[in-house]
Amino acid sequence: GGAMGSLFAWHLKTAGAEVWIYDRWQAHVDAIGRNGLKVKHRGEVHTAGVRSTCDPDEPGEADVAMVFVKFGQTHAALQAARPIVGRGTTLVTLQNGIGNVEILRSLFSNRIVYGLTTLTSELLEPGLIEASYEGAGETYLWPDDSRVDEPILSLVDTLRAGGVEARATPDIDARIWRKLVVNCCLNTMCAATGKIVGELVDQEAAWPVLDGIVDEMVAAARSIGVRLDGAQARQYLRDVAAQARHHTPSMLVDVRHGRRTEIGCLNGAVLDICRRHGIEAPFNQTLYSIIRCIDADR
Repeated sequence: GGAMGSLFAWHLKTAGAEVWIYDRWQAHVDAIGRNGLKVKHRGEVHTAGVRSTCDPDEPGEADVAMVFVKFGQTHAALQAARPIVGRGTTLVTLQNGIGNVEILRSLFSNRIVYGLTTLTSELLEPGLIEASYEGAGETYLWPDDSRVDEPILSLVDTLRAGGVEARATPDIDARIWRKLVVNCCLNTMCAATGKIVGELVDQEAAWPVLDGIVDEMVAAARSIGVRLDGAQARQYLRDVAAQARHHTPSMLVDVRHGRRTEIGCLNGAVLDICRRHGIEAPFNQTLYSIIRCIDADR
């Protein structure tokens, strides 16, 4: 459910798939039941006739179950959704950060497809989301057993038919870490300072910290066998920051709304790797601690 789950439900329905939204938010489910899922995109409002429910027994076993909850809710949401996951169900996570695959693996022996998407979505009111991206974005995925077979190709084809620029790509971990660099830098620094991306990156004082985070992340990635080039990672961060000047990162949105952040699967996950491999990570530690302090009373 939620904003991203609803966005992908719209795209998949556009491709002609049979789609259910399972969400524990009753008002959202009821609004979709009454009026369909409303999606605002480039000034137009589209309606998708997807089905929605708060009852995990209602949809039956899915061919594909896509997980879009926040990191902190992954375990509880998947436990609750067990009736949807049959023996042949493929589990797909395009969630932020790292650590969600491990949670899925701890609960199910099913095939897992993991990856990332640069698409963004905001929930405007129950039953209404805004697809807030320009262009087709980038969505990359890969099966964790590396077997690209008919079900995987079918999933990619269905996403593409629905307007998602999806690709199965074997260098998925490097791509995930590149996105992780952006999230660990911009999401967290914007959340800590209360500034949107452009306001943050215009401050000269921000860059020693941002580059420090990147350098620690390059060391962490290499320690687990992910090839991440330091100069390229720094440049990628600058490129994304320039393109996303007007963007309000999701973690800043969470802080403004008094919600707990996803720091655990971002800088927190990087810190765990650094600790295991004896890598000093003072920049990630400082930012992680600041966000945890903000989270403490939520």
